[in-house]
Amino acid sequence: MFDRDTEFGHIHFTRSVIERIINDAVEGCDGKVFLRNYRGKYRSMVQGTDYTIEQTHHGTDIVVYVVIAFGAGIGKYTKQMLEYIYDNVEKVMGERPHHVKIVVTGVQSKDIAKRHIEITE
Repeated sequence: MFDRDTEFGHIHFTRSVIERIINDAVEGCDGKVFLRNYRGKYRSMVQGTDYTIEQTHHGTDIVVYVVIAFGAGIGKYTKQMLEYIYDNVEKVMGERPHHVKIVVTGVQSKDIAKRHIEITE
């Protein structure tokens, strides 16, 4: 999916490399952020759509869908995740992602309150 030619030869990065970086970014949020695409009361969680990774002619576009715990700072944790994803994708793949977006799909207290907040750098 993600191929790079370097002075050492051809390198192929699988999708799981970026998936691991996304999971590590979520784990670094003190248990306040959950990787979920929440769609509402009757269509609660949508399976397999917690993030999208696309390779375009501009570069790699990443969209991550999360639910954040009530009282956690949305700005604080989304900024932390954006920085982590940008920095680590660049370190591993040698190229900064073209675009990373964090979409807060809900806020978790007793129940999940549906939201749609998009944060980009």
